[in-house]
Amino acid sequence: MYNLKTNYNLSKNSWFGIGGKADKFFTPNDENELLDYIRNNPNEKYFVIGSGSNILFRDKGCKETIIKLGKNFRNIYIKDNQIICGSGVLKNQLSKFALDNGFVNFEFLSCIPGTVGGGVSMNAGCFKNEFKDIVEEVRGINIKNLKFVNYNKKEIKFSYRKIDLPDDFIITTVIFKINHGSKLKIKDKIEFFKKQKETAQPSKIKTGGSTFKNPDSKIKAWELIQKSGCDKKKFGKAKFSKKHCNFIENQGNSSLDIEKLINFTIDDVKKKFNIVLEPEIKIIGEK
Repeated sequence: MYNLKTNYNLSKNSWFGIGGKADKFFTPNDENELLDYIRNNPNEKYFVIGSGSNILFRDKGCKETIIKLGKNFRNIYIKDNQIICGSGVLKNQLSKFALDNGFVNFEFLSCIPGTVGGGVSMNAGCFKNEFKDIVEEVRGINIKNLKFVNYNKKEIKFSYRKIDLPDDFIITTVIFKINHGSKLKIKDKIEFFKKQKETAQPSKIKTGGSTFKNPDSKIKAWELIQKSGCDKKKFGKAKFSKKHCNFIENQGNSSLDIEKLINFTIDDVKKKFNIVLEPEIKIIGEK
């Protein structure tokens, strides 16, 4: 039997703490179960989630089958001088694993929420580091032809907050290269990054992380939000954080208010600066 729930309340799977219900919510325990379900339900549309750190579920819920990868996608081990990591592993868990084994270049992951699979799919990064710097290979399932597929680093085009893997590809495993270093220096770097994050970004609030991607290297999204005056705009109980105005703080129970704030900000910044902000948050569900 599949671990399948119907009419499932999605609010517990979003850091915003809100959202409607999914018609179906499927948690496969391994690749074979995932492949088997897709094979037996060829007409369903799917959306894969991780920890819900950058997702806004709409109030009316989702017709797509929501997939959250289960326990056997959270394994992590070393083989042939590489890290083999399930896509359901949290980024900070991967960072801790690297620290424990004396592997460098994973320190920045201690400051990014969410799962490794989600991090790869959006080439997540901070402090001038991105997933493209450490990924060697990505493995997964093509849900169109029902085959296991591998992509090495040369086959993946990484760019700012996105990669060019097919939409019908579900990442199940990520392979990382290993470089050895001093555990003490790794630990110090992690602590430095965490302090920088605590100083600059809000914590202990219901948020989806960075709301917008930076439009280019010369100007940041938060600067445009602030200069346009949108940082003081409020819809219902949705508003931008005073500590960092590219973070939306949710104090209510309506995803529509957050979506209104996002759309208002896009329109206002476009009108005032002729720059189109692109959301980093994924908005899922029925309008």
